[in-house]
Amino acid sequence: MSLQTLKAEPRIIFFDVIETVFSLAPLGDKLTELNLPAGTDRLFFAQLLRDAFALSASGVFQPFPDIAKGTLAVLLHSLGREADETTLKEILGIFSQLPAHQDVKPALERAKNSECQAVLLTNGSRANTEKLVRDNGIEHLVDDIVSVEDFSIWKPQPELYRLAALKYSCAPANALLVAAHAWDVHGAIQAGFHGIWIQRHESFYHPLMGSPDGQVTSLVDAVDLGVQLLQ
Repeated sequence: MSLQTLKAEPRIIFFDVIETVFSLAPLGDKLTELNLPAGTDRLFFAQLLRDAFALSASGVFQPFPDIAKGTLAVLLHSLGREADETTLKEILGIFSQLPAHQDVKPALERAKNSECQAVLLTNGSRANTEKLVRDNGIEHLVDDIVSVEDFSIWKPQPELYRLAALKYSCAPANALLVAAHAWDVHGAIQAGFHGIWIQRHESFYHPLMGSPDGQVTSLVDAVDLGVQLLQ
């Protein structure tokens, strides 16, 4: 995929990837299949982010797959389960099989019909995100993908969002992030972006995070509002 020719003053809607665009439901299904306690999927993902943020805050960058593997091994041991390579590979492989939420395709079609570009901005790897996009048949609707691996900086550090916008010569004021995580929206707002929070797993926006320009329950509504904000 390559970004379409941009106007002198590009408008870009950045989309978070995991949970915002692609559902984590298969992760829960896999952990249930392995007879792990209910809620282990949410605990695993929360601890994965915790470990990533801790490394990032201390000035250390590690890619998503490596952090996920380490966090999962620690969690499995704490649950009294073996963290052998076969089990780790079986669980972590789910991240390459995530389905897009039902509102993703119509939302990206709306973006395609606007003057805004649609760019995925992920803490995950570029290779895995490209696979998810292809497997879900939305590659013709995604203009580009930016991974934190490109800059060795994890979201939600504000510098990451600014660098992502700079890649396309886009002023932060002409950029917007749509995300299902308040911490992600907060980081984008701190970087000068507009921000829209979409309700996915969480049903309440964290009161200490930067106030989003909108709170929605549909990605289509997020794009419609985003296009208005970037006019």
